[in-house]
Amino acid sequence: MSLGIPTSLRQFTLDGPPPRIADHEFRGRRAWTAATLRREDWLITIPEAALAEVVDLMETLRRNPVVTYALDPRDYQLAACRSLMAGVKDILVNGAGFVVLDRLPVDRYGKDELKNVYWILSRMIERPVAQSFDGTLLYDVTDTGKKIAVRVRGDRTNQELSMHTDYGFNFPPPYIGLLVLRTARSGGESSVVSMETVHNEFRCRYPDLLERLYRPYFWNRQGEHAPDEPITNVNPFFSFDGERLRVRVNRRLIYMGHELMEQPLDERGREAMEALYEVMSDPALQARFTLEAGQVQYLNNWGCAHMRTEYEDFEEPEAKRHLVRIFLRDEGRPSYMG
Repeated sequence: MSLGIPTSLRQFTLDGPPPRIADHEFRGRRAWTAATLRREDWLITIPEAALAEVVDLMETLRRNPVVTYALDPRDYQLAACRSLMAGVKDILVNGAGFVVLDRLPVDRYGKDELKNVYWILSRMIERPVAQSFDGTLLYDVTDTGKKIAVRVRGDRTNQELSMHTDYGFNFPPPYIGLLVLRTARSGGESSVVSMETVHNEFRCRYPDLLERLYRPYFWNRQGEHAPDEPITNVNPFFSFDGERLRVRVNRRLIYMGHELMEQPLDERGREAMEALYEVMSDPALQARFTLEAGQVQYLNNWGCAHMRTEYEDFEEPEAKRHLVRIFLRDEGRPSYMG
């Protein structure tokens, strides 16, 4: 499926040609529910052979340091890791759409060493790309003490993040990763839903609203753009190329986008969006878990939505919750806008 370029603001209309809509039930491994998804479908223990390669790699890099961004898995003997990550990629593309690797030896190695391994394993899925306008490739997810606002992203707060996909307002990557270095004192539970399953449920519950989700909404870009570019983009929640459903989900950014453009969200658009969130909030559709230190989560950002509950952090800076995010995409340029 082509990534495409975000729709121009001049093309915003609800009266254009009918969008191509997936008018069938999605089936198979990607369309799971809480009842049909097994723990072994997404929680993968790192095999001993792969873990031995990881330890050997970190020891090698202690003796022969290389800056993280220059590390290339082709330069190292990592056959077991390649096999592991090929399996991860298959799950992301054809299976549950998310994986938790359990786990890297976070108690034996430092942050920078773990980031090196994380970078190499991630490169076995696809190429790391920028995840902010300034070109950041590895992004520290921590609580800054701020609250969500027009230009304050939710991942820099401890507030609950409702169901969303990452960076639907710009040039979202197909795959995202999270390395867990430290966890919070309490809270921070994760949930994931299959958007193929959500689409199935939405067709059954709200068939008259489905088309609206294939039509455009304004999205707040949170300042992640050049100064002379528009402050919003225009995109639908769903698009379909005849084979795969692709999703962008973030209710908060859409309400902000319409407010910034001084164009109230149409009633049908609001109703469709709120109905979508009602479906995604159904516990029967969700996989729920709490990430632990040393684990690595990968997610299909075009096929799954995810959320995180509010958390309480430690007071000591060295103990605070700390995750490291990566964006992965082979198509286009490595810059933020592709």
